[in-house]
Amino acid sequence: MTAPLSRAALVLLCCLAACRNEPAAPPTAEEKDRRELLRQPGPDWKPGEARRALTMLLLIDKTQIRKGDGFAYRLEMQNTGLEPLAIEEDAPSFTKDGSLCAGGGFKFLVTPPGGRERDVPCAPRGAALSTATAATGSGLSLNLQPGEYLLTRASGPGDRFRPMLTTMTFVSLGTYRFKAVYDPEGSFRAESNVVAMEVVP
Repeated sequence: MTAPLSRAALVLLCCLAACRNEPAAPPTAEEKDRRELLRQPGPDWKPGEARRALTMLLLIDKTQIRKGDGFAYRLEMQNTGLEPLAIEEDAPSFTKDGSLCAGGGFKFLVTPPGGRERDVPCAPRGAALSTATAATGSGLSLNLQPGEYLLTRASGPGDRFRPMLTTMTFVSLGTYRFKAVYDPEGSFRAESNVVAMEVVP
């Protein structure tokens, strides 16, 4: 015959049972964003020497489009510095919604055929998106830890890219060159690689 449980053991069992039945707290907005948009570095990753640094890789879905068509992109950003980077974007955010109108430090630069480098203008529908997305809390506020990757949200399942929201029309034939820039309030500046896209008839 087994010995009866002590009073302390009974109290402990009751507490464990109560904890098991208690529902878990819902994840915070930052926890959801971190699960969706962040990736961890490999085990051998080491930071650079800079206190604050961001490496950006710009990818596009097409290197050639027809006159008047649009295109889609993906931006992968890694904190390669020694300190966390605070990423703060109002709704609609660039990272989550693709809006260049809301600020937050992100922008694209374009060099059109035969022209000079200039900012890619944001689309009015990105600005109009502000009211709808603000209600759903689609701004972004998180600390990007050293080594972590931040990825722009894809347009849908199975598609890693998202359309570039701009009023710019690609009607001039020739090669357009793009790069992404992150310059939050002049504290530091990061630039991506340059990608080329050709517009054909």
